[in-house]
Amino acid sequence: MKRLRPALGLLLIGCIAVAVFAHAAFTPPTVTSVTDAYLPYEVVFDGLVALDVSLDKRGNVIETQALHDPGAMVPAAVTSVRTWKIKPSTLESAAIPSELTAIFVYRPRPNGPAAALPPKDFKPVLPHSHTDETIDYVSAGIISFAYPDYPANSVAWGSVIVQITVNSEGRMENTEVLRGMAPFTELAVDALRNWRFQAATLNGKPVSSQLPIAFIFQTPVALP
Repeated sequence: MKRLRPALGLLLIGCIAVAVFAHAAFTPPTVTSVTDAYLPYEVVFDGLVALDVSLDKRGNVIETQALHDPGAMVPAAVTSVRTWKIKPSTLESAAIPSELTAIFVYRPRPNGPAAALPPKDFKPVLPHSHTDETIDYVSAGIISFAYPDYPANSVAWGSVIVQITVNSEGRMENTEVLRGMAPFTELAVDALRNWRFQAATLNGKPVSSQLPIAFIFQTPVALP
């Protein structure tokens, strides 16, 4: 029995080392450039679209699946995300197929039929594990969200796309503006302070990751 103890100790140390190495050797996917995400739209009830984006090892989009589908805006979101340039995940410095969650927020038009408030029955957007992948990585999720304000006395339209870092505690740390547009950029970043996130996981353990979020603004409804 005494002879087994050193062997068990070495086995435990080896397992811990493998787990630590796996975390250190893996990097999640990152969006490197984007295009304008604006298309004319009309939000009736819910303007948040969440896509599970499957990438090949070159970072090309090979498949998309709606994690949150409010209706008509999903095709526009899919069209937009296919124009992005994405750096895929790497494992031990080698690119691998991976998954990315992409969020599109179509803000309801000022004076339009829908209020700029999330639905009361909004359910968290929680990506799922892909068991057929090289590594067990699950992207960050959305627990709750808020729409950005619309600038007073404006009739502008357009899109702002940011990429945030969600740390292992589910908190937003850094915000990178991939596509800005005055006066919307500051309003989009301010809105994110009212969001709540679920951290990404690697082999079941929370890790830091990047999450791209596009905010699309529509012109107000003209008053009679």
